[in-house]
Amino acid sequence: MEQVNWRNVVKLSGAYIAYLIGSGFATGQEVLQFFVSYGMNGLYGALISAVLFCSIGVIVMRKGHELQLERPSLIFRHYCGNYLGRAIEYFTLLFIFSIVVIMIAGSGAIAEEYFGVPSAVGWLGMGVVAMITVLAGLRRLVDIIGAIGPFIVVFTVAVGMYTFFHDFNWTNMSVGTTSAALAVRPVAHWWQAGTLFFCYNMLAGMVFFTELGAQASSRKEAGIAGFCGGFFLMLTVFGMLCGMLANFDAVIGLQVPNLYLGAKISPLVALVFSVIIMLGIYSTTAPMYWLIKNECLKVVPQRWEIALTVALGAVFMLGGSFPFGKLVSLIYPFVGYVGFALVLVVFARTLFKNSSDDAQGDVQTVD
Repeated sequence: MEQVNWRNVVKLSGAYIAYLIGSGFATGQEVLQFFVSYGMNGLYGALISAVLFCSIGVIVMRKGHELQLERPSLIFRHYCGNYLGRAIEYFTLLFIFSIVVIMIAGSGAIAEEYFGVPSAVGWLGMGVVAMITVLAGLRRLVDIIGAIGPFIVVFTVAVGMYTFFHDFNWTNMSVGTTSAALAVRPVAHWWQAGTLFFCYNMLAGMVFFTELGAQASSRKEAGIAGFCGGFFLMLTVFGMLCGMLANFDAVIGLQVPNLYLGAKISPLVALVFSVIIMLGIYSTTAPMYWLIKNECLKVVPQRWEIALTVALGAVFMLGGSFPFGKLVSLIYPFVGYVGFALVLVVFARTLFKNSSDDAQGDVQTVD
């Protein structure tokens, strides 16, 4: 019987959640666009995402445990073959590059909406701090701050549900067809939005989830951690979604709707929330920045490492100067379609393998 270390399950599922909590998620902008803008139907879209996160999360983390890959990025080649897998691997790297830009832009949005200072203060500050981290090699600092993922989950669920029950009325539950809502929808239908939300997140996280699965002490433990990670991630989404639906007219045009919900409870709650969100953005921005730099060093001489790091930081900050909400609506839906194709391949390969195993079992029984 496979053993399950529940402390390890908590650690792995917490890492699963923390990895996907970036600026778009923590600020509430992704939830606003992909779910809230569809009104009550957004709840059904979130349910689709929840089912996909829990099921595919289990599949990928189990596979990570089974394969024990030396390079987790080889998971794409396992599912898609050498050539297509390599192409998806490079595409994912470009996507991670764009995520860093979006996160830095999110810092600017928080600075402008909550602290009342120019957005440049936020995106320049985050860009410079992340650059210093990469230059100095302060990986341990990132690991420590990355542990705030569970606090973001607790805060967002508590704030979202409090504001939902405090401000709930049935009039708000019929929203979703206003011009403001239509303007921020990434795609036409709620079921598309729910599917794409999962797909682009899975594309960004698949390599990391493969690595997490390899760290599990058993296949069963990897599967449980994958399920719990997806479940609690989407519990956070439902908390935010309910709170925003109850305050639809107020949040639909905001860059950082979560801070509005926090401010409705108390200025102190909003302040603490803003700090936690900024730390969450940093804890994901710096490692991804690091990853991009290391990949570039495969083709750039080592002696140019400092110049490369500074140049990348300048590009990230330049991209981060663009409107946060626009970046989310432009990049994530497109990447979601690529992720959707990958998810279909994962499902097909998994079903085919299970069918083959069953067939082999039948043959052995007959023999």
